[in-house]
Parts: sequence; structure tokens; C-alpha cells
Amino acid sequence: MMLLDVGNSSVKWATERDGVLERRGRFFHHEEGFSRSASRAWKGLPAPRVLAVANVAGAGMEREIAEWTGKAWHTTPCYIRVLKQAAGVTNAYREPNTLGADRWAAIVAARHDTENPLCVIDCGTAITLDVVDAAGIHQGGLIAPGLAMMRRSLAKETAAIGPLPGEEVGTQSLLSMNTIDGVNSGVMHMAGTLIDRVIGDAAAGYGRNLEVVITGGDAERILPLLRCSPRYDRDLVLKGVAILAREMLCGT
Repeated sequence: MMLLDVGNSSVKWATERDGVLERRGRFFHHEEGFSRSASRAWKGLPAPRVLAVANVAGAGMEREIAEWTGKAWHTTPCYIRVLKQAAGVTNAYREPNTLGADRWAAIVAARHDTENPLCVIDCGTAITLDVVDAAGIHQGGLIAPGLAMMRRSLAKETAAIGPLPGEEVGTQSLLSMNTIDGVNSGVMHMAGTLIDRVIGDAAAGYGRNLEVVITGGDAERILPLLRCSPRYDRDLVLKGVAILAREMLCGT
């Protein structure tokens, strides 16, 4: 099975056999498009028997994926659909399909590993936090701008700051002596403070045995700033895609 987590700027992928993730990779599609990026990243890979996809990049991206995989591999993608209930988790959204497929997959994967209440954090283009109670009922979540988005917003909306070089956000110091480091420190601490506050409030409501799992491209940058101690799982979404693909009987 090949698993794809297709976001607004990048594609994370892995091959899976008998429940074990084997090859892994990531490429950015927002500059060259999916077809060119995929052709370079997957050159020489054998066609998968099953291709399971969590896509939040829109219907146009689904068409691009289907076109490329059909020509290159003669494989039809199986897109993860968000339902009211699946894999032991009940979705809190009144319109279940409006919850992102990546969030749904991450929630399912995290719940698969525990029967305790939990909070699932995904630090990507946006930062999302979702809470699931001990019965597997999703309690809802929140969405905030990710590090790069906050950084771009400051650069765009404040004339005194202006353009900022690159997209890297690496500083962990509290106070800075120049504008660039000040912006980086500000967005990092905003993200870390948000996460710690939500975890504290969720633990007060759902119990001190609340488990916290974090994933996403910026998770490792944010982790050192957190007072809470989440379990980091870089493959959380892809693991959820595999679980949901089997439940949907993809490839049969």
C-alpha cells in the first residue's frame, strides 16, 4: 500500500506492508505542480497495489493525482472520506466532511493507540488541536495559523517589518535584538503558548490522564518550547490513512 498526506504545500508519503511503514518521503508541489514533483520523487518506484490518499488541497489536486497515477502506475487513488463515525471514533462536526481528511486520519491513528482521553496536535500550514474523550468521541478542535503563515502575515501587513528572508523559523530565545529574530521568536512563542494553554484546559476538563500526540512539519521546532510533554509521531497522519483505507476496503 502507498499512503499520501496531501497538504496545501507539500505531499508526505510512505509505503506500507503488513502494518509497517517502509519507504518515506516528502516533496513540495506548490511551485512546480504535482505531476513534475511526483515524477521526480517517485522515479523508479514500483506501482502500488493500493494508493490511499488524504487530500486537503482541493478537487483540482485530486484530479492531478488521479491523472498522474493513472498514466504512470495504472492505479486509481482511494481518497479518504471523513464520516460521522469510523475506526472507533465519532466525529463532532455537524457536517463531518468539512473536517479535514488529514485531521481525521491523525485523530483515528492516535485513538488507535490508546483508550485514554487525548489531544492531537498537527503543526503544519495551520496548527490544529483536536480533543477525543475516553469513549472515542471527538469533542471538537481549533485551528490557528502555522509558523510560516504568521510570519508572512506580519511581513505583509506591517510596513516597518516588510519582506522577511526565507521561511525558516529557528530561534527559541524569548527576547531578540533585531526585527527578524523578534518575528521568529514571537511566532514560535505564540504557537507554544497556545498549545500549552489548550492542553492545560483540556486536561482540566477531561482528566490528568489526557494523552497528547503531536505531528506535522513544524512539530520538532515547537516541541522544545512546550511545557507539556507530547508524544511526537511524524507518521501519525499516514498511519491513520492506512487504518481508514482498510476500513473503507480500498483496493478490493
